[in-house]
Amino acid sequence: MKRVLLLATAALLASACDDDPTPPGNPDSGTPGLCSNAPNTPEDLSSCLPAATDYRPREPQVNDSTSDAWAACISDDNTYHPIDPNISTVARVAAFEEIDTLLWRNGKVPATNDFVAALDMYTQPEGLASRVQRREDYHYPPAAAGSCRNAGVPETAPDRCVGPARLLPILNDAFTRGGQGEAPRLHAARIEAALLWFLYISAISEVNTCTTTPKDCDSGWAYYSGGTERCAPKGLAAYVQAVGPQTHERAYDATLAVRCWRNLDNEAGAATHTALRDQAIAQLDRATLRGVALILRQRFTQLSQGGDEEKQAHLAFINTLGPFLDREARARNATQADALKAQVSKTSAAEVDVPAATAALDTLFSCP
Repeated sequence: MKRVLLLATAALLASACDDDPTPPGNPDSGTPGLCSNAPNTPEDLSSCLPAATDYRPREPQVNDSTSDAWAACISDDNTYHPIDPNISTVARVAAFEEIDTLLWRNGKVPATNDFVAALDMYTQPEGLASRVQRREDYHYPPAAAGSCRNAGVPETAPDRCVGPARLLPILNDAFTRGGQGEAPRLHAARIEAALLWFLYISAISEVNTCTTTPKDCDSGWAYYSGGTERCAPKGLAAYVQAVGPQTHERAYDATLAVRCWRNLDNEAGAATHTALRDQAIAQLDRATLRGVALILRQRFTQLSQGGDEEKQAHLAFINTLGPFLDREARARNATQADALKAQVSKTSAAEVDVPAATAALDTLFSCP
């Protein structure tokens, strides 16, 4: 096992938030740092020390070891090495990016034909829609009646069967109503929020199924990153980097933790070291959840901007994405979860208490 070097760790953590960081990716670069092309977004994680169990590939080797407690593995060069080079998820994230361009990027007001084109991207064979229809949330117990793909099951287990039971109705309704010319910015925002949650929950889902299907770890990485290197994120990772560059760094670290686990755990067959898997999943879940919370926080701060149509779109995004965070928020702090729930449920932008909402998010999701 790698030796835990406490003094070296303290020095490395102190340098992790330097104003002029060294870009990661080169194992000879010296000290850990953020991507040089990251947005200049204020984010202070100096009080957020990595967990003792975290995999930390950006920290340089010292005396042929590193400061985390993981065994040497394929990810130690700070690069994701696919198990199978054919990663179909990359095309799904690319479709998300195309839908982004068509419906909401840069405050766009989409036309009816934009919704038609976006729906075509969404419903491509083996594309986003095909995975939304079967996506399960592994934070909940398996459905008693069987797979979420079985007829009738989603209705009996809506939390576990989050894709067909919760996300699919939102997406179908928003594509239909937006395509009919009804409140286009509002319905584009609903699609955006639902697909971002889909990308987050899919990364967690794929890492779980990677236990028996090794290439699913590649899909987990791609659902977060778009199948890109650390400093050129797409999809969800691009959103996270824009609002929390250091949180993105931690989330990408976690995708490498997943790959490290699978490299160490019978990579060609079924995994048996489920404790190490769960350690990697916890690292990934914690970082990506903070990333989603930061995205939601940004939308709260934008509620006062623009005209009524823009405000309604921001509120629709909040109303769609916010409730999905309640499970984790309630597990952490029920009082703050209630405070957040009260704000994400508002039906008028003017009634939202933005300071209360952002304070709740800052308390609940303070560290990645």
